[in-house]
Amino acid sequence: MPADKEYETTDFVADEPYSSSTSLEGEDPKTLERRILRKVDIRLLPTLAALYCIALVDRTNISVARISGLDEDLRLDVGDRASIVLLVFFVGYVIFEIPSNILIRKIGPAIWLGAIGVAWGAGYYPGCVYLIASWYKRYEVQKRFSFFFVLATAISGFANIFALGLIQISKVTSYKGWRWIYIIEGAMTILVAIAAYFIVVDFPQSHRNKFLTPKEKSYVVERLAHDRGRESDGDRVTWRAIWNTAKDWKVWTCSVMYFGGAVGSYAFTLFLPIILQDGLGFSRELSFLLSAFPPVFAALEVMALSWVSDKIHQRGIFVIGQSVLGIVGLVMVGFLRNQVARYVGAFLGYAGATGLVVSSMAWLTNNVRGDSKRSVATAIAIMLSGISGIYSSLVFRQQDAPGYVPGIYAVIAVDLLAIFLAVVTVLGLRRANKRAEQGRLVIEGLEGFRYTL
Repeated sequence: MPADKEYETTDFVADEPYSSSTSLEGEDPKTLERRILRKVDIRLLPTLAALYCIALVDRTNISVARISGLDEDLRLDVGDRASIVLLVFFVGYVIFEIPSNILIRKIGPAIWLGAIGVAWGAGYYPGCVYLIASWYKRYEVQKRFSFFFVLATAISGFANIFALGLIQISKVTSYKGWRWIYIIEGAMTILVAIAAYFIVVDFPQSHRNKFLTPKEKSYVVERLAHDRGRESDGDRVTWRAIWNTAKDWKVWTCSVMYFGGAVGSYAFTLFLPIILQDGLGFSRELSFLLSAFPPVFAALEVMALSWVSDKIHQRGIFVIGQSVLGIVGLVMVGFLRNQVARYVGAFLGYAGATGLVVSSMAWLTNNVRGDSKRSVATAIAIMLSGISGIYSSLVFRQQDAPGYVPGIYAVIAVDLLAIFLAVVTVLGLRRANKRAEQGRLVIEGLEGFRYTL
């Protein structure tokens, strides 16, 4: 199709190191790219992962608090009270996702992420995802998402062991152990959120990024433009931009796949310690310890998956594979009788859910262009993940404990839905790419841009 003034063009080549017009001491392009990416990785990813780890611990520590006296003191073991408590939390969590991603661009990541870390927490995760997606090329992003997400998830798994230590404080004070979990972890959150102002980096175009030289910053911005076309520096999020994003079918299919992974992730995070203690018969202390290891396995599996996915430029097949893995794990946990086999199922189920989260988010961010669209699209996906928390709290009912069989069926159902939508999305994107090759379609307003399958 001949270039039209309405469209940009790109000569996108996924795996070639970008050769910048900005002179950087005559470095070899591949060496230069690796050096700058290493600086960005070290400065961006561990910081965001550490902050998200604290946020994740705060959001999920109710599972250990419940078997540490919370149920007895507040009578959450009566009827559906525990599910209602979780539901109320996730309602507020959902409401603030899209507004948060609008404000982070206006206020800046350092101030905004620190402020919401102290104040309420909703919007922190979509802000991190949006920030990471803004720094990397399309086929670099999944392994960065996986590093960020699984590092935080794996470390937060050991929070149960930390909570076991905090519970011991109750032996020398009048407060119950579950109160100390919230007091100490809440204080840690405030301190870390204050530190965020000084350590969180800004978007690539910002002058606040002192860890890169001016020429290195120019190089980063240029290579991103080479990858997905030059995007305006922080194009505004308007109601029109929100509407245009909301009517894009692939945003919703990827978001529902993400929802499926989040349902499984919340199910294991919120209910695994309870299943281990009441369903498999382990002691409280051993349940805390054993619940730490499935997230570690998930981290290793998802990192390997993400490296391969970025290498071969495929997303859909990995979404399907992780959904199948999650279903296998859920069946083992819910329906086998052997104690060891059920525990092994927790490893597979946790890995499947985590991989589905990472793969579907990478797929979504790969296939949208423009700063405002990326901001709104990631917020929509993570808003649905908040709804997944509501879904999990409703299907894992107290009267179904300790097996939670109806809840396990409900998680399997959304995994099956994710598989179906992945197939539909691959077929739809392949058809769009074929039309673009024939000159009948310009994808995302950029000639030469092709969807990732």
